[in-house]
Amino acid sequence: MELNFSKINGSNVHLDYDTLEASIRSKLQSTCKEAEIIVLNKFPVAVSAQATIDFIVLLKIPDVHNSWYRIKGDDGWMYVKNQIIAVTIIDEFEDNPITIDGNTLEVQDAYYNYQEDAMKLKWGLTNYLAEKCGLVRKYITIHPLIWMKNKHLNIEFENILIGNEFTYEAIERVIKKNYYFKYAGYKEWQTSELIFEQHIRLIYEQASKDSQEGYVTKKKIDRIQRKFGKIQDKANTLIGELLVEVKGKAGTGKTSELLKWMLQNSLQKNKGVFLTYNHLLVNDIALQINSFSQRLGDSVKKASTTTYTIHGYFYNVAKKLGVLLLMTEQRINELTSILDERWVKIEEFLNKERAKNNTSFAKLIMLIQNDNSIEEGVKREAILFFKFMDHIKFLPDQNTTSKHFKSFRDNKVERLANLESSNVFLKDYVEVLRRIRQATSDLDGFLNDMDVASKYDLLQIALDLKPKILDKDKSGKIDFDKLRTRYKKSISGFRANRIAYIDEAQDCHPFERDIFYNLFGSNNCVIANGDKEQLIRYSQLCDWHISQNQKIDVHVFNKTSKSYRMKPAIAALANHIAKSFNIDLNIEPLDTEDHGQIFISTSNDIRDQLEVIDKLHKIGERQGCTSYEALLLLKPADTGNLSKVESTSNASVRVNEFNNIIDDASNFRNDWTLVKEAQKKILDAYFWDSTGNVDKRELSVPGSLSIRSIYYASCRGVEAWSVMCFGLDLFFEKKRSEDEADNYLLNELFDELSTESRKNMYAATWVLMAITRCMENCYIQLTDPQSSIYKCIRDFAQENGQYITRV
Repeated sequence: MELNFSKINGSNVHLDYDTLEASIRSKLQSTCKEAEIIVLNKFPVAVSAQATIDFIVLLKIPDVHNSWYRIKGDDGWMYVKNQIIAVTIIDEFEDNPITIDGNTLEVQDAYYNYQEDAMKLKWGLTNYLAEKCGLVRKYITIHPLIWMKNKHLNIEFENILIGNEFTYEAIERVIKKNYYFKYAGYKEWQTSELIFEQHIRLIYEQASKDSQEGYVTKKKIDRIQRKFGKIQDKANTLIGELLVEVKGKAGTGKTSELLKWMLQNSLQKNKGVFLTYNHLLVNDIALQINSFSQRLGDSVKKASTTTYTIHGYFYNVAKKLGVLLLMTEQRINELTSILDERWVKIEEFLNKERAKNNTSFAKLIMLIQNDNSIEEGVKREAILFFKFMDHIKFLPDQNTTSKHFKSFRDNKVERLANLESSNVFLKDYVEVLRRIRQATSDLDGFLNDMDVASKYDLLQIALDLKPKILDKDKSGKIDFDKLRTRYKKSISGFRANRIAYIDEAQDCHPFERDIFYNLFGSNNCVIANGDKEQLIRYSQLCDWHISQNQKIDVHVFNKTSKSYRMKPAIAALANHIAKSFNIDLNIEPLDTEDHGQIFISTSNDIRDQLEVIDKLHKIGERQGCTSYEALLLLKPADTGNLSKVESTSNASVRVNEFNNIIDDASNFRNDWTLVKEAQKKILDAYFWDSTGNVDKRELSVPGSLSIRSIYYASCRGVEAWSVMCFGLDLFFEKKRSEDEADNYLLNELFDELSTESRKNMYAATWVLMAITRCMENCYIQLTDPQSSIYKCIRDFAQENGQYITRV
């Protein structure tokens, strides 16, 4: 057999390329005349904030007469044409014994489940190839593979390979456990060798461009790599002994301090997790982690570091502890019972038609559509099931059909549980936190209050329970001691021997603080704390120096008021707005002769806006910034609350009027016309647009070429050389009208603060969040002369003409 085996971008120290090549040759040589294998090492783009790609294996079997390779799965033989296998390596447990319970791994008395990481790997790379590389989404099938290196165990199961050797036999045993193994990595590669070559070149070139470091990122990574100063070093040596708190104003480098500590400590084998509120900041931190890691040589070993939104992290904790299911039990049980009752009727129909030899699914759909004796809800469920079986043309025997329906049912119930869990998480967030806090501080109380031992059927999928956990007396209840042990090990897995670095800690709910202390211990928490002017989520500052009536030992590292990013014009504008609305800010700008610029516009003319976008993008480029660093576009939200749980599956289904669990269409919003026109004008950048009618689950992580175009509510913590604030006065007025504006700082002592002043302070705090994202230039569009913020900025322009450009 002719096998073309090649590597791109160096080698991976964990991978034995000769062994991999030999195993591929052994598997394919008996039936396959030729094949090509490409190993793309050190994939430079972070396709997900939580999952990184260590290497990608690309297999291509050309269409040559009498040359083939096939794999046998549960549904029979499937021919392999090409595959895309994305691999993440976990080597931190290489010397530890591992035990397996279903899809759950137990290491050092803690439970781990990497299925979610695998799915983020799969869909993150899918999104990248579709959005950035021009591949057609519906033709892409990524096989995610988590390779957990271990000296004591060799085993494969869904998406996970455990062992020290990476061979094609092991790859195959993993991927054929997934329903999508039958599909080609990319359908069009089967038909054209030229398309395959073009796409491989395009993917690598695009990834190289998207991973480039610009001026701002280089400075950040250089700062992270420098030695600590005396004050920083003192604080760092106390991490792990007591709570370490860094305090400072917006833009003074609090987030940078956390990230530097986390990454520097990772070189000393200390694992870390970075937690913040903003999904975009999570991506930004992930990019910096990736840049830091790329600079390390192969001989330098770094402990794992990852980043989550705080909401996303607590959603996962609540989901994996069963809190969300327990809080939505009644509705889930109701719909599951309906589904089971309908299966009885569907099975009766199928048995009747099977006896008549009507076994074509196409014909079965037609027959049930026209059977007036069957109620509509059952008909609809049957049609959904028949379409679920579209990979099989004919009806199998009764036992096999029942197995397929179980898969159909489990899929529906799991997706329903995700939907209901998301709903209760968003609608009753504080109660969810209260239950998590109880589970992590009073486990027996939680298990008894929620009657968890009686909920095996409800929790078996989410908690990966097996029948052996049930009582021996066949009562149907879970053995309480085993249940308690399982929960303790799950809770240990959430910490995973990591230090928690928590950003924007002043804005936490007290329950969030308590949970972090319960999970990690206050001595393993490092927090960045702002003051009142940085309150966005809650109206009161969170006190981290006390928790559950216990005083917390803390070391406070106070930052100066000097900004690490704002030039004089930006700092002056921020201070003016703060002073106008009685907010204590007093930011000191960078020491620089170049003062920056405020661009003020009262125009709605899209042509004028496009000219400024082009100008500011070029200013950033001349400075050495990438598009990602150069420009950030902000606008008010179209509708409603943008606060969503970061989950790839929770919004994928809905329940219709017939109680069928069906796929859900995305909510519609108006597209941002300006962004579409700007993309036509600036061809060498990519406008990463999360506004309008976009499915965020299909958005790739923004890379170096991306100009972020987002809602104001999503900008917290991010920054750019130039920031464009569209409809800033409209945004201000919307925030003034929110219910929370009346509650702003209610417990603070003010001298007869009026309701209007309180509303203005609340709205101005949000405006300051946007203004302080700027480094050098800020574009502000104003359209309402009656707005308080319009008048405020007008007064600033009259007093500071040297900073102002009118456009």
